[in-house]
Amino acid sequence: MPTGPRGPHEVLLADLTAAWLEEHVAHLESPERYLDSVDRLEAFWAELRAQQLLPEPFSVANVSNALVDAFIAWRAAQGVSAPTISRDLAALRGPINWAMKPEINRLSSAPKIKDVKGRKKPKELEWSPEQVAAILDAARGAPERDHVFLFTLIMLSTHGRAEATLELDASQIRRGMIHFLRPGEEQTRKRRPIVPICPTLAPWLEGATGKIIRYRVPTSQKTRAAGGPDHYERPTSDIGNAFEGVLLAAHAARPDLGFAEQVRDKAGELVWLPPRRKLGETRPRPKLRGIGTPNTLRHTIHTWHKRFGVPDAQIDAAAGHSEEGTGANYTHLRPEYLREFITSTEAFWAAVGEHTDAHLRYQRDTNVAELASARCRR
Repeated sequence: MPTGPRGPHEVLLADLTAAWLEEHVAHLESPERYLDSVDRLEAFWAELRAQQLLPEPFSVANVSNALVDAFIAWRAAQGVSAPTISRDLAALRGPINWAMKPEINRLSSAPKIKDVKGRKKPKELEWSPEQVAAILDAARGAPERDHVFLFTLIMLSTHGRAEATLELDASQIRRGMIHFLRPGEEQTRKRRPIVPICPTLAPWLEGATGKIIRYRVPTSQKTRAAGGPDHYERPTSDIGNAFEGVLLAAHAARPDLGFAEQVRDKAGELVWLPPRRKLGETRPRPKLRGIGTPNTLRHTIHTWHKRFGVPDAQIDAAAGHSEEGTGANYTHLRPEYLREFITSTEAFWAAVGEHTDAHLRYQRDTNVAELASARCRR
């Protein structure tokens, strides 16, 4: 693109977005979170273009509130939550804000991109040990959900961030510790700590190699009969859709625990899906969406530790809210490092154990679990 600022009517949105992706997003730690949203925006533009509803040429100046409202309604009709729509809009806002920066200086002015209402997730949402047990049972109910199961175990055992957990490699597991900061990587504002591996999680990580969270699915009988592999797998960089599927499976098994709600259209009417004739259904079924996200796991265990009385310094260290335990010093080598945090974590798993044993890979000393559970109920 030419250097120097240009008017918004002179700059095509597609050209600006391509430059933003190449010159800025490609250098971010997790560019895929923007790439997915750009794909959704382009799909929406394509629909409008097919209906001859998109201004041509489509410049930055054509991005109006009415157009943004239409996109919000389009995504909402697909059953997408407000936080997800907000992330999509960030991919629309991103290239425009980037081009307005003094060091980029490609736009002389730009429209302000509104956000969707209700984009903030409710901070109070957390899951009880019984709900966590139902999530684990649902995740273990099908081989293609095993990666969600392990992801859930790690998140709740470490107070980890979802992104750091998804990127975790076996090389980051050393001497009973998980080093969430990858070798050669610099700490950012969202610090990646060093966290001890609690007894419940340890057996699930024994002998691990390569990427820890991997999507693994059995192949068909025909493939195996032809001499093919008995499964295929790939590293997982996004777990949102799979986690949503687990929430819906948990809701089907335990509708009393509130894992899902029926989707409403833009007019506020409940959305129904046609019956699946192949499954013998004769009546429409509700279109559901899960209540909660992978980050609800982090909030759940954070709240548990607070109630259990874990010192704030330990919670902050494990969560990456402080420099302690992030590799800046050697506190993680001390025997007492995060001791109360680990005790609290095991108490949580003991409470979950009252409803399932899915989290127990091998038989452990029941006395430890009983002591932790007793302390939890004090």
